[in-house]
Amino acid sequence: MDCTRLALALAEAKTREEVMRKALRLLEEAGSIRCGEAYWVGEGLRLFQMQACRTTCSLVGRSRRLAEEAVAQGSPVRADTFLALPVGEPGRRPLAVLVLSLEEGATPPEALAPLLLLALKRAGLGQAARLLRAQEEERRRVGRELHDGVGSLLTAALLTLKVAEKHPEKLPEARNQVAEALEEVRRLSRELRLPLLDDLGLEAALRRYLEEYQKSGLRVEADLQVPPLPKEKEVALFRVLQEALTNVLRHAKARRVRVALWVEEDRLFGAVEDDGVGFDLERTPVSVGLLGMQERIEGLGGSLHLRSAPGEGTRVEFGVPL
Repeated sequence: MDCTRLALALAEAKTREEVMRKALRLLEEAGSIRCGEAYWVGEGLRLFQMQACRTTCSLVGRSRRLAEEAVAQGSPVRADTFLALPVGEPGRRPLAVLVLSLEEGATPPEALAPLLLLALKRAGLGQAARLLRAQEEERRRVGRELHDGVGSLLTAALLTLKVAEKHPEKLPEARNQVAEALEEVRRLSRELRLPLLDDLGLEAALRRYLEEYQKSGLRVEADLQVPPLPKEKEVALFRVLQEALTNVLRHAKARRVRVALWVEEDRLFGAVEDDGVGFDLERTPVSVGLLGMQERIEGLGGSLHLRSAPGEGTRVEFGVPL
């Protein structure tokens, strides 16, 4: 296999998922493997699947166990034509594990694990920088909404109160403006604190959120099948769905939006799909909101994909390990 081509391809990868996807594709193109899967190694040596086999083969039922053995031993594990290759620094917890179904007589290049390690570290630094930018953009967004929304309402109320000093009949108008500003503050607070999520869990919180959301005039279809999840995972998934739905309102000019969550084997999948104007993925710059969604999903060991075309609506879909 041409290791120079592999190194150049991995150097261009911007996310951990893309690193593994490119490595598996190039190994397959070189005739070294039939297929492969990739796992990220989290705290407590917990495995999060990053890339799944595209076909139904014997590797699927054995890859996780082989990956667990490789992580526990800190060295490659071979079983028949399967190879679990840990990726990490000697003597330290692996960052990831690649599980390969090798072609007969084939072996992966010795440089594969070191090249993957460098690429994963580089992608991790890039992802951290993008997450910081996304967080900063979120702070600016809240600041703009406070200034443009609440600030404008309170300024109007102040002016109305000054007029009311000579025209008391204006007092009810000022009272309404203050009440509207208070409701805007409460709305922002709900978005930031997610009290419904704390009290009710992800599914119930989403249904309540969608009840409010459809007051915008959009027809909302929801098919939610949500298993019990850790609280941090519920928060991340809620934020991703919230951002996707906000983008529909802002940009899609849609009449209908469909939200779905469902379980397949050991993964939770989700999708937000609208019938709006769509856009050209090749010509539209990646937004901070989309980067934030990708970072949240990849932080859970999953992957997020965006599908759209002019006049054909937009679909955001993701999958995360349970």
